[in-house]
This record gives sequence, C-alpha cells and structure tokens, in this order.
Amino acid sequence: MKTKKLFILWAILSTMLISTSQVEAQENDISSQITLANEFYHEKNYQAAADIFEKLIDQGETNGFLYYNLGNTYMRLGDTGSAILNYLRAQLLLPRNENLDANLRYAINQTQDQLSPSRGGLIPSLLFWVHSINLIEHFEILVLLNIIFWCICIGSLYYRKSLWKSLKKISMAILLLAFFSTGIKYYFLSKHKIGVIMDKKVDVKSDHNTQNVTLFELHEGAIIAVNQEESEWVHISVSTDKSGWIPIKSIDY
Repeated sequence: MKTKKLFILWAILSTMLISTSQVEAQENDISSQITLANEFYHEKNYQAAADIFEKLIDQGETNGFLYYNLGNTYMRLGDTGSAILNYLRAQLLLPRNENLDANLRYAINQTQDQLSPSRGGLIPSLLFWVHSINLIEHFEILVLLNIIFWCICIGSLYYRKSLWKSLKKISMAILLLAFFSTGIKYYFLSKHKIGVIMDKKVDVKSDHNTQNVTLFELHEGAIIAVNQEESEWVHISVSTDKSGWIPIKSIDY
C-alpha cells in the first residue's frame, strides 16, 4: 500500500515537472520568434517580421506589445489599414502607452477620412478612467477593493468606533463605483465593436445590396462602429447621423 502511494506521488511530481518544462520550452520558443521578428524588422525585412507576428497571434498570443509591433511593421509596409487595426487591438491592452497613442494618431492622419475611434457616449466620458484602464486591470482593482472592504468590515466588528464606520461607508462607495466602472468597460467592449476599412475605397449603401443608393464613401484605414451583421453585409456608422451598409469583406475588427 505504501509503495502504491509513493508511486502515485512520484507520478504526480513527474507530470508537474514535465508540464513546467513544456511551458518553459514554449515560452522560450515564443521569445526566440519575437527576437527573430525584431531582427527582421531592423533589417528592413518587414514582411518576414509581419509573418512571424501574425503567426504568434494566430497561435493565441494576445500581448499588447505584439499587436503594437505588428502595427509598426504594417506601417513600414504601407498597409495603413492593418496598422491601425493592430494599434487599436494593442490599445485595448495598453491603454496608457504614449508611444502607441502617438503612432495611432500618426497613422490616422495618413488616411483620407481621418476618423478617430468613438469614445462610447456620455457615461464613459464622465468616468474618464474607464478608457485608461484595460478590462483585466478593472477586474484586478475590483478584487483588491473587495478584499479591502471585507477587511474593514471585519475590523469594524472588533473596533466599534465612528472612524471604522466611516471607513466602511467610504470603502463600500468606492467598491460600488468600481463595480459600475467595470460593468461599463465590459459593456462597451462587448457591445461597441470597432472596425477598420481594409479596402482602398468602399461605397456605403442605403441597404445591404449593391444596387442600392450610395450614401457616402470610406477609404482604407477609416475607423467605424460595427452595428449589425447580415449575411455578407455589415451595418456601420461613423457618427450618430452617418451610417449605412458595406460588404463585410471590406472591413476587419
């Protein structure tokens, strides 16, 4: 019986060691690929660098700097639409990166339409910190504030003083505000899809048919809000009073 328990323990430890080794090997492989891509970039072999960055993203790597580097690479290749698309993806993970913001503004200025991403309405504008914190950071702050609140609640049970009661009320108010902010961030990301025009030029139609009236034109790199998908068409808008239908193959998001 003792021998069997030792064997099970040995098997568990061996499995853990193998898993750890596999993770380390995978991380080393990713690091080596990123290093290689950066070398290609500095050697001005931008297409090779882009291919490696794209491959890593297809494998499930969702790193803000990876999207940022891919955006820079596409700018060097003259593919403004893909550059802006990846800058926007990077911005979701790196909302306070000044270099990223500067490069995105520069890329937008190179487009014909020069459309900037929507800020999402009145409430996100009032809660100014919502756009400055990514979703993962929102949840981390929420967990931290929740722990602080319950610690204060426990403390108030032992120290029945007015100071603890005031701290409890303040921490509860801050926690509720954090809950609200996280909810707004999650809703904005899930309901407000941002897309980028990838074609050189696309006609925005009054309905999802090529025979319908052309309302206006958009060009490569234009940032639009994606409202609704229907078959091979998508309803987009660039402002509250300017919207229409375009082929879904003309955008990416």
